[in-house]
Amino acid sequence: MADQPTEASVDPTQDEATQDEATQDEAAARKRAISGYILLVLGVLFWSGNAIIGRAAADADMPPMALNFWRWAVALIVFLMFFGRATWRQRHAILANLGYLIPFCLISVVGFNCLLYLALQETTALQASLIQSVLPVLVLLLGLVILRTRITARQGWGVVFSIAGAALIVIRGDFAVIATLSLNTGDAWALAAVSVWAVQAFVMRWKPKDIDIMPFMTALAIIGLIVMTPLYLWETATVKPMPFTTTSVLYILYIGIVASVLGTTMWNEGTYRAGAAQAGYFGNLYPIFSGILAILILGEDPRWFHLTGAALVVAGIWLATAGRRTAR
Repeated sequence: MADQPTEASVDPTQDEATQDEATQDEAAARKRAISGYILLVLGVLFWSGNAIIGRAAADADMPPMALNFWRWAVALIVFLMFFGRATWRQRHAILANLGYLIPFCLISVVGFNCLLYLALQETTALQASLIQSVLPVLVLLLGLVILRTRITARQGWGVVFSIAGAALIVIRGDFAVIATLSLNTGDAWALAAVSVWAVQAFVMRWKPKDIDIMPFMTALAIIGLIVMTPLYLWETATVKPMPFTTTSVLYILYIGIVASVLGTTMWNEGTYRAGAAQAGYFGNLYPIFSGILAILILGEDPRWFHLTGAALVVAGIWLATAGRRTAR
C-alpha cells in the first residue's frame, strides 16, 4: 500500500521560499519608489527654470499661448527624433487609449502650462510659488474624496512641514508679507494652474501600462500641439504676435527641451513609480530650487530662511514618504 502524505512529509522549504519571494517583491517596490523620488526631484528642478523663463518671457513681451505652442513644437521635434519609431510601434496601443491620452493632455500639456504662463504675465513669482504650495493638500484631498484614501497622521504632519517650509522661502522670512498678499487676476490663474497640476498628478496613476513613457510623452506632444494651434493663431490675430529674437528663441529652446522633454518626462515617470500622493509633496521643492537658481544666476545672497525652509520641506517629504504607505 502506497504511503499517504502526512504533515511531516510537507516540504518545510516552501514557507521559506514564499517569504524570500515576498522579501524580494518588497525590495523591488522600495527600489522602484526610490527611483521615482529621484526622477521627481530632477523634474521639479528643471521646472523651476521653466517658471523663471515664464516670468522673463512676460517682461520680453512674449504672449503665453505662443510661448506654450513653441515650447511643445520644439519638444515634439526632439521626441520624434529620438522616440518616433518607438511611438509608431506602439501606435495601436496609443489609439486604443485616446480616451485617456486626450483628457490627460488637455490637463497637463495645454491646461497647466497655459494657466501658469497666464499667471506669470500678471503676478509675481512670490505669489505664484506661494499658491502652488497647496499642491500636496489638493492631491491628498482628491485621494480622500475620490478613492476614499485615508490620510494618516504622519502624512498630515508631512503636509504641515512641507508647506511651512515652502511658505517661509517664498515670503523670504518676512511674515508681514502675508498680510499684504491679495488675490488678483494672476493669482487666480496660479490657483487654477496648481489645481490642474494636482489633477494631473492624481490621474497619472491610471497611465496605460502598455504604453512606454517616451511614446506616451510623444503622443501627448502631438495632441497638445494640435490643440494649441488654434489657440496660438487666435492669440496672434487678436492679442499680439510672438517676437522672434535671440532672447525669445533661447527661452523657447530651454522650455522646449529642458522643461518639456526632460522635466515633464521625469515628473510623469516619477509620479507613475512613486505614486500620486507621494509625488504631490515633491512639488514643494519648487520654491527651494527657484531660490537656488536665483542665487546662482541672479547673484542673490543666501539667507537663513532658505536653509530653514529647505530643511522643513525635506522633513515634510520624509514624513510623507519614508514611513508606511497610505492605507487604501
